[in-house]
Amino acid sequence: MRKMLYAILMICTWLAVACQPATPLPPVTAQMGGEFTLAPGETATLEGVGLSLTFKNVTNDGRCPLEVECAESGPVTLTISVQRGSSEPAEFVLMAFTDTDGRVPEGPFEGMQDRVEVEAFVIQVKAIFPFPLNFEDEIEAGEYRAAFVVLEK
Repeated sequence: MRKMLYAILMICTWLAVACQPATPLPPVTAQMGGEFTLAPGETATLEGVGLSLTFKNVTNDGRCPLEVECAESGPVTLTISVQRGSSEPAEFVLMAFTDTDGRVPEGPFEGMQDRVEVEAFVIQVKAIFPFPLNFEDEIEAGEYRAAFVVLEK
């Protein structure tokens, strides 16, 4: 009986710990015009301008894996949240093609929104990695990283 109570207590403790919300990642400090990289859920604060950018997640990765021959490769779609000072955060969906290193080519692609204008700033995604290798090894949501740059208009 004592072992059963101990086992139940251990299971309840494990469940209580497992249900705790994840600790938020510490904010990254970024420079205007400098490239910075974020993990999903991570926030960058731009020094001196009161702007913060959170990389929410990758919602779709249509890139053709490196070890596979495809007729065409699709874009990567990601969600970001932008907040200025104490205003309400606004969410945006960005979409871009990348090369096999995960870098977004310069220049706009028709129908792709790899940048967004927020007040006096332009936020642009510069890279999304890792690049998929094959169809069997799916990239987990937390493994993605995205590089951004913020410029003044």
